[in-house]
Amino acid sequence: MLQQPAFRGLLRPSIALRRCVRWQYIAKPAGLAQVRFNTNSGDDLNAENMFKGKPKFNKVYPKVVFSLRKDPRLEAAEAKRTISLEGRMTPKNIRKMGGHAIVLAVYFTIIGYVIFQIFTYIYLVYTWPVANDLKGFKARHMVYLATRYDVLKGRPEKALPLYERALKLFLENGADPKSLAVMHLQLTIERCRHEQGQVVGLEERLAKMLATLQAMDGVPYESYADDKIAHHREWLSPDMLVNKLVDVLGAVYFDSGKIDSAIDLYTTGLQVVKKLKAAVAESFKDEDIIDYTTYDRMNLKEATLMYRLGEAFCAKKEYKTAETLFQATINHCRQHKAHINTTPRLLPDLRSFVDGWICLDSAAMVYLARMLIEQGNHSEALPWIVAGRKLTTTDENYNNKQCIRCESGFKTQLGRIAEMQGDYQRALVRYREAYNYMHLNFFDKLDDKIADIARVEAMRK
Repeated sequence: MLQQPAFRGLLRPSIALRRCVRWQYIAKPAGLAQVRFNTNSGDDLNAENMFKGKPKFNKVYPKVVFSLRKDPRLEAAEAKRTISLEGRMTPKNIRKMGGHAIVLAVYFTIIGYVIFQIFTYIYLVYTWPVANDLKGFKARHMVYLATRYDVLKGRPEKALPLYERALKLFLENGADPKSLAVMHLQLTIERCRHEQGQVVGLEERLAKMLATLQAMDGVPYESYADDKIAHHREWLSPDMLVNKLVDVLGAVYFDSGKIDSAIDLYTTGLQVVKKLKAAVAESFKDEDIIDYTTYDRMNLKEATLMYRLGEAFCAKKEYKTAETLFQATINHCRQHKAHINTTPRLLPDLRSFVDGWICLDSAAMVYLARMLIEQGNHSEALPWIVAGRKLTTTDENYNNKQCIRCESGFKTQLGRIAEMQGDYQRALVRYREAYNYMHLNFFDKLDDKIADIARVEAMRK
């Protein structure tokens, strides 16, 4: 029986192998064994000498007869065909491009969101630092989160529980309840409660805080705010907190009808602002932009308090005093605008991004027109209405929230003039314009506008 070598498995697949007399192994660089077959046509191909000879293992040959690689020409043709197909707008390519676009969009959205959150945190730490008197990593960052909801997003309903929880943690960590840092946080909590309409016990708590602050030494002290990325000084003083408390408590007094208490409080606030202005003036530097900005904001606070006092005296029907206060408010606004035009050295308010000077003079003009109309001086009221509408309808102001309220107020005063003249049809048109102007700009609490419309409609019947 014919003996076959152990290499039989290599010879089975190909018919050409049966004509081989000698065969050799050739090793490829990739480590795969290749067989090179040599044929000698002069030898007899019979059963006896078919498998004579010994296999020879030679060096690597540059030329391979049987290779596992594809033909380079076929590879080039296939690559060319692939490129040609990828360049076409076939359904498959469109789906592939859409998938890639979605992945990239999600990727860049996530990266952008993370970067935005990092910069928001840095901005909060630098702009609203928490004093080192208040200890606790968790509580401090809870205050930053609450500030983001309160100021940046305008959602005090979400900020209030965070402020309250942070205050509780600070007190548990040993904070002094009578320290200015703790009282400042308490004042912020009371302001959020007032904005949420939680007025039960609010007046008593704020009045008690005011008495405590007035009994303190008025000298400011320096508190360092250090959160690794931000280390800077933050000045606190009782006068500064009184300056902030006046806004909240004054609104509580005014809304509850305690006009005399509101007048006394606003008067106290004016005295505090003048004291702070005098302190700044002692170290005021003409070339310092921070000094210019600080002094300008104190002037804004003084003008705002004069406006609030004018509202209170107007509610008491003391029109002469109210007119003087509103005229003073308008003069402050004009001085501010003249200062901006001649020395533009003021920084924007990075805390609220709201310019409190905008339409403050227009709001005072609304009250001046209203008081003159109530006294029957229609002709004297019209110039104030015309002057105010020139300010509220400019290109840069007509979308501003304060200006929308003032423009609606001027339309209301025009309606009252028509109503007092007996022209109910025109009065109704003006009242509806005033209501729609605020309603379409997403204002709420329009009960006074609705009452004006209902009153005139009842008169027409």
